[in-house]
Amino acid sequence: MNFSKITVLVTGLFLFNVNASTLVFPKSGFSIESLDAKPSAIGSQPLQMLLPAQNGFSANVNVQVQPYKGTITEYKQLSENQFKQIGITLISKKEMGNTLIIEYSGTMQGQELHWYAKAVKKGDHVYLITATDNKNNWEQHKEQLINNVNSFKLM
Repeated sequence: MNFSKITVLVTGLFLFNVNASTLVFPKSGFSIESLDAKPSAIGSQPLQMLLPAQNGFSANVNVQVQPYKGTITEYKQLSENQFKQIGITLISKKEMGNTLIIEYSGTMQGQELHWYAKAVKKGDHVYLITATDNKNNWEQHKEQLINNVNSFKLM
C-alpha cells in the first residue's frame, strides 16, 4: 500500500471539512470561520450580510432558523396575517413543496423598505432567508439580492 496516497487522501478530506466552515468573500478580500451552531428552541440568526450603505440604509440578506412545527402553507398564512396587522403590502407569493417565496414592502422604523424572502421548511424548523433594502434602492440591488436569497440550499 502506498502511504503517500493515503496521506494525501486523509489530508484532502480534512482540508475539505475546514474549508466547508470558512466563509470566503473574494470581492471584499477576506475569509472568516463560520460561527455555526445548532438551531435553538427559540431560533437563531446564524448569518447576516450587508452591502455598503446607500441613502442611509445597508441592503442586507440574513438567514434565520425558526422553530416551527406547522406546514409551509400554515407558515404562509401566519405571515400574511402578520403583514396585515402591521400594514405590510404583499407583492407576490409562490409556494412550491416545502418552500415559500414572498415579496413585500412597507414601512418599518420610519424606513420605506422592500423585502424578498425564501422560507424553507425542514423538520421542526423554517429556514427564512430575507433580503431587505430601502424602497428607493431596490431596483439597483434587487438582482443581486434575489440571486443571493435564491442561492440558499439546505444540506
